[in-house]
Amino acid sequence: MAKFSASDAAFSGFRLVRENLKTVGIWIVVMTVVSIIANALTIKFFGPQMEAAMGLMTDPNGAQPEEMAKIADQMTPTLLWTLPYNLFVQGVTLAALNRLIQRRSDSRFAHLGLGMDEVRQVVVSILTGLVMMAVVFGAALLAGVLAAVGGGAVGVLVFLAAACGAIYLLVRLSLASAMTFDKRQIIFFRSMQVTKGAFWSLLGAYVVAAVMSVIVWLLIFIIVYAVVAIVTGDFSTAGNALRADTSSLSAYFTPSGIVQQLFSGFMAVLSALIVLSPAPTIYRELTSGQAASEEASGW
Repeated sequence: MAKFSASDAAFSGFRLVRENLKTVGIWIVVMTVVSIIANALTIKFFGPQMEAAMGLMTDPNGAQPEEMAKIADQMTPTLLWTLPYNLFVQGVTLAALNRLIQRRSDSRFAHLGLGMDEVRQVVVSILTGLVMMAVVFGAALLAGVLAAVGGGAVGVLVFLAAACGAIYLLVRLSLASAMTFDKRQIIFFRSMQVTKGAFWSLLGAYVVAAVMSVIVWLLIFIIVYAVVAIVTGDFSTAGNALRADTSSLSAYFTPSGIVQQLFSGFMAVLSALIVLSPAPTIYRELTSGQAASEEASGW
C-alpha cells in the first residue's frame, strides 16, 4: 500500500482552490442559484411552519411538549423535501470533487454532472447515514435498558463507547465515496480494506481540515462583520448581515438577500473543498500505481 502525508492531505482543499479558481467560481454560482431556488420553494410552501418552529426554539420561556409535538408534525413535510434536496446536493458535490481530483481530464461543465456517478454518491451517503443511525439507536436502546435496571453510569459509558465507535466507523469508511467513484460501482464496507492500518493518520488529516475550515469561516465572518459595522455604524445590522430573511418571499428576494446568498454559496463551496478534499486526495495517494479497476462482488 502506498503511503500518504496527513498534513498535505489536510491542506489539499486550499491547493484545489488556488489551482482551480475558475472551476470554484462556477461552483459558487451554481450552488448559489440552486440554493436560492430551493430556499424560495421552501419559503413558499413551508414558510409558516418554519417561522412557528423558529419562534418556539427562540422562546425564552420554552415551549410546551404539546406545542413541540404539533410543530414536529407540521415540519414533517418540510423534512421530506429538504432531505432529498440535501442528498442531491451532496451527491453532486462529492461527484464533482472526486472528478476534479481523480479524473482531471473530464473537465466538461466545470467537472459538474448529473448521472450515475452522482447517484452512486447519494447511495453511499444514505448507507453512511443508516450505519450511524444504527450505532446511535443501538447505543440509546442499550443505555435505556441499563438505566432501567439501575446502571446509569454504565449507560453513560455506553454512549461514550458509541461515540468512539461512530468516529471509528466514519474514518474507516471515509474512502467509500472516492472508491465508489473510481470503481464506478457501489463500494461501502469493502472500502475498509484501503483504510486498514491508517486510522490515526486519516483521523489527524480530517481533524486538521475541519479545524482549518472553522478558522477560515471565523476569519471571513469577522472581516465581513467588521466591514458592515464600519459602513453602517450599527452592530446589530452587522450581526444579521450574513443571514438572509426567510420570513417571506418578498423579504428574501432583496438586494441584500441576494448578496447574503452569494456569501453563503461562497462559504458552502469553500468549506466543502477544505473538509471533503482530503478523502479523495488520500485515496488517490493510497492507490497510486494500482490497477484502475478490479473485479469484486458485494459492498
